[in-house]
Amino acid sequence: MREASPLHLFMAESASRAVFLSYASQDAEAARRICESLRSGGVEVWFDADGGLEHGDEWDAKIRRQIKECVLFIPVISANTQARLEGYFRIEWELAAQRALGIASGVPFILPVVIDDTREPDALVPDRFRMVQWTRLRGGEVPAEVRARFLKLWSHRAGVLKNEAAQSAPAPIAALPSAAEAIGKPGVKIYAIIAAAIVILVAGVGWWLLGGRGESPAPPVPPPAGAPLANAPKPAAPAVTSSVAPTPARELAEKARGLFQALEATREDFELAEDYCQRALKLDSGDGEVWATYSQLNSAFGYRGWDTSPERREQTRVMAERAIRLAPMSVEAKLAQAGAWAAFGVNRPETEKLLREVVQERPRDQVALRFLAVTVLNRGGLDECLALNERSAALPGGDPLALYNSARYLWQRNRQAEAYTTLQRSLAQKPFSSSLVLKMLLEIMWRGDLAAAEAALQQIPQSAQLEDRANYSAGLVRFYQRRAGAALEAWGAFPRDYYNDFQYDGPKGLLIGLADELDHREAAARIEWRTALQAVEKRIAATPNNSVPYYYKAYLLACLGEKVAAEETLHTFEQLAGANYTNEKRMPIEGALIYARLGRFDDIFAHFPDYNVARLRIDPRFEALRADPRFEAALAKSPSPPAAKK
Repeated sequence: MREASPLHLFMAESASRAVFLSYASQDAEAARRICESLRSGGVEVWFDADGGLEHGDEWDAKIRRQIKECVLFIPVISANTQARLEGYFRIEWELAAQRALGIASGVPFILPVVIDDTREPDALVPDRFRMVQWTRLRGGEVPAEVRARFLKLWSHRAGVLKNEAAQSAPAPIAALPSAAEAIGKPGVKIYAIIAAAIVILVAGVGWWLLGGRGESPAPPVPPPAGAPLANAPKPAAPAVTSSVAPTPARELAEKARGLFQALEATREDFELAEDYCQRALKLDSGDGEVWATYSQLNSAFGYRGWDTSPERREQTRVMAERAIRLAPMSVEAKLAQAGAWAAFGVNRPETEKLLREVVQERPRDQVALRFLAVTVLNRGGLDECLALNERSAALPGGDPLALYNSARYLWQRNRQAEAYTTLQRSLAQKPFSSSLVLKMLLEIMWRGDLAAAEAALQQIPQSAQLEDRANYSAGLVRFYQRRAGAALEAWGAFPRDYYNDFQYDGPKGLLIGLADELDHREAAARIEWRTALQAVEKRIAATPNNSVPYYYKAYLLACLGEKVAAEETLHTFEQLAGANYTNEKRMPIEGALIYARLGRFDDIFAHFPDYNVARLRIDPRFEALRADPRFEAALAKSPSPPAAKK
């Protein structure tokens, strides 16, 4: 008996589970290509090429059962689904959205796929679809790297569900031991959202972008807030100080560390690492090494911006304390404790002391060296910080992440030439997404070389371009190239409404509006800016003492032409941001963006030598400024970066 059309991908109803592909009938060929690509990548699929049963109660019940039991749900979104306000695929989408409500946050289930130019903000889909990452597969063509990612997700989810059928599932985060249970003390205070946001701000997320160049507190393990998309693998030195042979629990913990410390770790890698940690705790809840690894993973979720909830932060602290109690001499436990202290901004001298002990015990541990480097940096020790990173980079195999960190620290201190040279050394050891993003930024903002920036962008995997930092930068390159449609495509594909990264910590709608404006679609731009303003207002209400949202509010008001309100909000931002922003010797270019909108050219020219003049030459937002007769004269007096190397 044949299955129904629309086409569905799923395995036979047996011990294995499968993928459910939901699409409009007009997209059958694109769905077929997705099916064949998944099969070629190793995913077991069932494909009914001819369609099948008429609609009826039996067919409807079977479809509902398949959606209830499938491993992954892939809705295919297109102009055809946009044109059809009714259709059975819409019932399927709603059923999947309802099931997703019962699936733990962070566990992949719905994986929307767009096969044409349909924009996410315009898509007629359930709200639940907008909470996850979207993938663009034009015409149903699946690149090898995307196929590999789908295979990885399917393999992991199929294995987990199969395991659940045989035994109880690993405890979700909410079901893990509470802080009181873990450390034997009654009553655990779950910190408020405001406190979490303040700590994140203090940690430096988005801070330097807005002019605050002061030191941020040391980040959780491994590197600092605003760290790259992933961390370098640990060296070959054994992670466990005990001579006892690794247990199954410790082997799972080691696998988890290998995933979330990888240079190109993805959200899916983090989710799989969390599954390993939960399974390890279930095997042996008395092993301090396992608790330490899970604490480090929680820290990594935080500094990556993927989960900054009070619950996640509290688990970081609780698990680190449990690890130290169970294994006080463990290096991993010490690193977890240092990471937990850093996450809460406490015990900074003790953090440095603890890390120095670790480095003395394991002088070739690159994670510890990088962590100590940023801890030293946070108390003003830039020279020692750079020396520690050099020490890590000189170890066998090198450390491109350490060199990248040094390049970023130098750039943040306006030492662009040194930053560029150090970054080139990092790329020579091994390029990775975040180092390529930094190269893009230096090429654009310091050297004004859009061709070199484009070349760096082309080396970044498409999957990474959906993460905050790479996505923002990819759209920025297109924006500076004055390719409005390409900028809209890049930023429009971002799966969330708000970016959370040290490079850009603002609303997506602001960027979409800028691209619309560049494309001479002023009405569309104003709609995006109004929507973004509402999102920023919510941030201000949640964290009223955080300066960052006030900057974006001022910028959006200036874009909307509400100059008086923009001036007032900018003043509030400057007061909250403090001297780092208002220093009369330097006005950050982010402030110049607002001043340009407000027509305050005198203020911009008064601080002109302090800008990256290459950016002033090419940024579309300074078009009116460039028309001022003073512009070329000011450029002639400003230092220029070296010419791009051929």
